[in-house]
Amino acid sequence: MAPAYLTQCANCLTDAIMRCVGCMDAPEYQPGNSVGIVYCGRYCQKGHWSNHKAHCCAFGNRRKLLRTASILKAALLTYEEVVYDVDLTKIELQDGVLCLHQNLRSITARAKRGPFPSHLTTNVEHKEAALANNQCTTAMALLGRLTRKLLGGVASTIEVLDLNIGKPLIPTKLVPGPDSSDLLHTVFKVGRLFANESWILDTTSCQYGFQDVLIPFDKYVADKSCRNLSDLNTYDANETKDLDYFETLPFLNRTRAQREDKKLERRARIHFAVFVNTRVSKDILNGSAVEFKDKLDSFVCELKLHILTLAN
Repeated sequence: MAPAYLTQCANCLTDAIMRCVGCMDAPEYQPGNSVGIVYCGRYCQKGHWSNHKAHCCAFGNRRKLLRTASILKAALLTYEEVVYDVDLTKIELQDGVLCLHQNLRSITARAKRGPFPSHLTTNVEHKEAALANNQCTTAMALLGRLTRKLLGGVASTIEVLDLNIGKPLIPTKLVPGPDSSDLLHTVFKVGRLFANESWILDTTSCQYGFQDVLIPFDKYVADKSCRNLSDLNTYDANETKDLDYFETLPFLNRTRAQREDKKLERRARIHFAVFVNTRVSKDILNGSAVEFKDKLDSFVCELKLHILTLAN
């Protein structure tokens, strides 16, 4: 139990200040529908359990979904921070657009893979946007195993959806670079079975200036003015699904440098999969908000060290 604002006990209707830990901190699906249950003490909590059990489980699963989204975003950004392959020279906000200035390389030159140049910005949101820029396809592949592992205990369906973000908050652009405003953006659609809920899980939304990673489907589509929604496909990707496809495209395999870069990326992806298999437990989703934050911080630190063992 955790302290809360004074309200009525769900069991005896007397004044109460203790919230049920099992269902607190769940995200809203509809405005105002994430309010947790409050009790005056453990006796009433125990007495009310048969009535509260289904509600507690449903809200607890919502919270697991939100925590999963936070872990997935952290995993992607941590991975990209260690193996970053864009030769950035400057990061600046110009006329509402986050410009990522880069040195272009020829197709015969190898990518400069290494730690993200954090000295270019002190703005955390700008750094995250740079790390996530044009990485939604990478996220779709890289995070498949981790997504399924974390959500294995939550009754849900997971599908892939491509769309256009019609109204970005702060778009991100490589300079020089092609216009990417009409590029398809890949997200996950998660349906909670038996709850009639559909959520968008978007690990790279920060490249458009958005910080929320988990949003109800209808709200996501409306708020971002989404266009050209594709058909849904079952999410069955592994860490190298996109690389497998890229290897079938002649223009991406013309030079030795291109082939070597993809080979090194494949090694890094498989190394990431080893971490997921051996170091990640679904227990990371449990505990209080403070406990989860500690677990997430440890996850990021351990993942960074793991990826660095390959880089070194």
